[in-house]
Amino acid sequence: MKDRIGILVIIVIMATILTFMIIFRKKVEIKDIKYMHFSYSVGYAMYSNVNYDLEYKNSKYIAKIKPEGIADEDAKEVEVDEKIVIKLEEILKKYDVKSWDGFDKVDKYVLDGNSFSFSLRLKDESSISASGYMKWPKNYREVRK
Repeated sequence: MKDRIGILVIIVIMATILTFMIIFRKKVEIKDIKYMHFSYSVGYAMYSNVNYDLEYKNSKYIAKIKPEGIADEDAKEVEVDEKIVIKLEEILKKYDVKSWDGFDKVDKYVLDGNSFSFSLRLKDESSISASGYMKWPKNYREVRK
């Protein structure tokens, strides 16, 4: 009898904790980007990484873009129109990138694979962060395109 009561108490405690986690989980609405970084590797050769950075400073958006095959020091910086940023926010919402937050997975059986890193900070200081090595969050390929 005592065992059953103990198990019941544990189940109630776990259900209560789970309920609080669901109710009070971090709610991020992707709008008003302050900073975004997205990078990934596409091979093992020199300069086989791709980097996209977007930063809001001095009342304008500056993008730094480093495509595959280009040295980091040759990355291009351009001012980005706010319409482009809104389109980017729509893509991030469409593919539910906020669900990526906390994604950090590695395929330990692959030695020479590809990786990615994503971080987003909004003007309200909320953030999303994810990374992986031969493991990708839902909709990764669509967002990368």
